[in-house]
Amino acid sequence: MFKWLGFNVNIYDDVTKEDLEEVLKKFKSHPDHADGDCFVFCVLTHGEFGAVYSSDGALIPIPEIMSHFTALQCPDLANKPKLFFIQACQGEEIQPFASIEADAINPELTLPSLRDSVPNEADFLLGLATVPGYKSFRHRTEGSWYIQSLYNRLKDLVPRHEDILSILTAVNNDVSQRGGTLKQMPQPAFTLRKKLIFPVPQEEL
Repeated sequence: MFKWLGFNVNIYDDVTKEDLEEVLKKFKSHPDHADGDCFVFCVLTHGEFGAVYSSDGALIPIPEIMSHFTALQCPDLANKPKLFFIQACQGEEIQPFASIEADAINPELTLPSLRDSVPNEADFLLGLATVPGYKSFRHRTEGSWYIQSLYNRLKDLVPRHEDILSILTAVNNDVSQRGGTLKQMPQPAFTLRKKLIFPVPQEEL
C-alpha cells in the first residue's frame, strides 16, 4: 500500500527491543527525510495500555517510539506529517456491544487521556487499532480488522482526494461494525495542523 502511495518502504520482522532501538536510531537521522514529504511508522504486534511488545517480550511505551521524531530530535521532519499506526491490543477488556449505563463505570478506574500519550509537538498522528484498555482482533486468514480496513480505505479513498482524517473516520466506522458480540473501536489522535491528502497514484494497485 505505501509503496503504491510513493513511499520508500522498509520492513522489519520479529523485532527485539535492541533491534527497535537500532531502527529508531537509523530513521531518526535518515538522509531521505530532508527531501521527503511525510513519514509513516507502522507497528503490528501485541500490546498493553500505551505500549507495545517487542519480539523478546519487552514492553515499549508508544510515546517513547514517537519521541524520536519530534522537531527537536529529528529536524529534517519538522513541519512534516509523521503518522504512526499501531496494530496492537491496548488492554485485556473486550468492548461491550451495547450502551453502558453511567453507574456501570468503575469510578476508581481512571485511564489517562490518549491525548496525554501523544507528543505535544505539531504534525503527529497516532492511529490506534483500539481505544485504550481493550483488545483488538484479527481474522485468521484476512488479518487484523484495523489494518485490513486501513488498507481498503486508503485504496478506495486516496484516489478520491480524501484527507487522512476522513479516511480514518471511515476506518473507525468499518471496524466498529464488525464482530457481532466482539467489538473494537479504533482511535486516532493527532496534532496535525493541515489536511493531509496523499497524491493519487498513477498506477493500479
